[in-house]
Amino acid sequence: MATAIPQEQLADIVREARARSGVPAVTAGLLVGGRIELAADGPVDVGTPFRVASISKWFTASLAALVLDLEAPVRDGASAGRLLSHTADLQPSSVELLPEPCRGLWSYSNAGYVLAGSACADAAGTSFSEAMQERILEPLGLEHTGFEEPAEAAEGHVQAGEMGHRPAGPVEYPESRRPAGGLWSTVGDLLRFAAHQLGGTGPLSAAERRAVHEPRVEALGGRYCLGCWSRELAGGLNAFDHGGSVGGYQSLLLLVPEEQAALAVLTNSWRGNGLIRRVVRDLGLVPAPVEQSGGGAEPEAGHYALVDSTAVVTEHNGRWRVAESETDPLTGVPIVRPTYAVDALGGGVYGFAGGLLMSHRIDFPRRGVARIGWTALPRE
Repeated sequence: MATAIPQEQLADIVREARARSGVPAVTAGLLVGGRIELAADGPVDVGTPFRVASISKWFTASLAALVLDLEAPVRDGASAGRLLSHTADLQPSSVELLPEPCRGLWSYSNAGYVLAGSACADAAGTSFSEAMQERILEPLGLEHTGFEEPAEAAEGHVQAGEMGHRPAGPVEYPESRRPAGGLWSTVGDLLRFAAHQLGGTGPLSAAERRAVHEPRVEALGGRYCLGCWSRELAGGLNAFDHGGSVGGYQSLLLLVPEEQAALAVLTNSWRGNGLIRRVVRDLGLVPAPVEQSGGGAEPEAGHYALVDSTAVVTEHNGRWRVAESETDPLTGVPIVRPTYAVDALGGGVYGFAGGLLMSHRIDFPRRGVARIGWTALPRE
C-alpha cells in the first residue's frame, strides 16, 4: 500500500530536530506497513531505555480492558472507563473532586489511573506491576519495558537557563503510582506494542482493542479514549496518540491505523516536545484544522489555579499569552514555563506552535474555567 509518510528519512529528520532543539539525546522509531526504521542522536543508541511517562497510561488502559468490566463502578460510582478517560471529576493528583465550576469537564487526572490500576491488581490477584508484566509485557515480548530503572538508561534533564540543561536527578515511582506513568521502554518495544494496537497478535482481542480506542469525550479539538487521544490528521486519516512528560523526559507514541503506521519518539529533556513537534511535522503527521464546534467560551484574562497548578492569562497586542507553573508531583521540583503566545486553532481551541501536539493546546470550556496543561482550572 502506498503511503505519504516519508521513508528512509527518519535519521536525517531526527538529527536535524535535535540540532535545532538542543535536546541532549533522542531515539525514534517509525513503523509503516511492517517496515521499521530506527534512529538515535546524542549519547544513546536505538536500544537505550527512556522513561515513557504517561504513554504508560495506554498500557494501563490495555490491561484494564483485559481484566476489568470497564463500565462497572470502581470507586464512588465512577467506572474504570470514567477513570481511564479523565471524566470522573478528580483532581490531577488527588481523589478529591474538582471544584464545582470544573465538574463535568474533561480534566486530566493521574489519580484516576492510580485507582484503575489498583482495581486491575485486585482483579488479577497480584500487584499492578506483576499484572502488567504477566498480561501485557510478556505476551508481547517487550523485554526492554518495565517499571524498574534498567542499566544504561538515558539520564533525564531539566532546563537550566533559557537553552541549557542539567541532570534531573532520580525519580522514583512507588508501586501505587505506576499505572499513571511508571514505565521505562525503548522505541523498538513501543513499536511492538503499537503493532498490537494496530491489530497484530497479542493479548487483547479485537473487541478489547476497540474498547481502548473508542472515543469517550471531546476536548481540545480531539477525542480522548482510554489512555490515548483520537484525532484527524491533515490528510483525513485518523490517528491515536499520547505523549509523556515527567522528571526530565518527554515522549510520544502515535498510530495511524489506515497506514498501519506508528511513530515513537523518546527524549531525555523536559524541553523534548520541541524536538518531537519537528519530527511529527517533517513526517507529515500534522493534525487537521480543528472543527468549528461552537462550544466553549471566549478567553478571559485572569489568574487560574488548582492546588499546585497556576496559569496567568493576559492579552497583549491582540494575542493571548499564558504563563504556567506547577510542581512535579513525583520530584517536587517547581516547573515554571516561559510565557508563550497562543493562536486560535478553531472550535474555541488555542495553541502554540500550531497546536501540532495535544500538549500544546488550551481552551476555555466554560466561563470562568481555563483548561491549561490538560487540567480544568477555575479563575480566582
